[in-house]
Amino acid sequence: MPIIPEEAAALIIQETPAACEELNRFTAGVFQTRGGRIGSGMGGVIEALWGFYMNCALHRAGHTELEIAWIYGHEYNDFAFVNTVEEWNPATKAGEILRIEVKSMVGSADESKAHFDRMQAEFDNGELLAVFLWNWVSVGPDTQKVYPRIIDHFIGSAVEVAALRDALHINRGGTFVQAGQCPDGCAVADCRHIGEPLNSSGVRERRSGPVNAKGPSVSYAANYGGLLRMLGTRRPEGRAIITQYRRNNVTAAGFVDFMARNFPRVLRRLEDI
Repeated sequence: MPIIPEEAAALIIQETPAACEELNRFTAGVFQTRGGRIGSGMGGVIEALWGFYMNCALHRAGHTELEIAWIYGHEYNDFAFVNTVEEWNPATKAGEILRIEVKSMVGSADESKAHFDRMQAEFDNGELLAVFLWNWVSVGPDTQKVYPRIIDHFIGSAVEVAALRDALHINRGGTFVQAGQCPDGCAVADCRHIGEPLNSSGVRERRSGPVNAKGPSVSYAANYGGLLRMLGTRRPEGRAIITQYRRNNVTAAGFVDFMARNFPRVLRRLEDI
């Protein structure tokens, strides 16, 4: 019987700890260096390695008919979860069970820049968001060498995390372009900007937003969907939104708890609730 997206998501979540453990063993043995630069591109390497080691974990668990495939081209998503007994066509999504967007955050950065800015209407059914927190850690007590290690991770429904993101965006005074109200004056039938986020000053948050919503000194604000910034709130109403989502949505609660475990400023906001 074919696996459904909900079962596939549960399997990916279940096998990811084993994939991370094996990935960390590999980087500890091979990726040793002195220094350990922030902004080195290592996060992208870790994202890719997760896909490869997930396949190892899946096959060891007996799921040889399933695998993570790396999407080529300029697709938003990084990976697709596919059935190996069917031909996979990324253009038509034939053979796919679900797609996965992978983000990495380095814990020692002043502010991790990982962005999750895709609009809710753009998500596929069952699409997952995977976030890996990593850091340079010491190889041992008698050496200056370090290696990149995954410290923590979150995997869950992308659209459910996006719902929390968008509720907080509105609470901060942000808006979304509505049909018939596009700053570019687009005809409703031809408007490609419906749903695009604008900040509280009316500046577009994404490059794809309305041209007439450019900022005075920037083309687009690029704050929408920052995995740290999207949880920022100074208003009691914003804190109430976080409380509501944590109570009523397991995925949103898991994401907020993951961020609070690893970023003190998020934890401080939760302590104020």
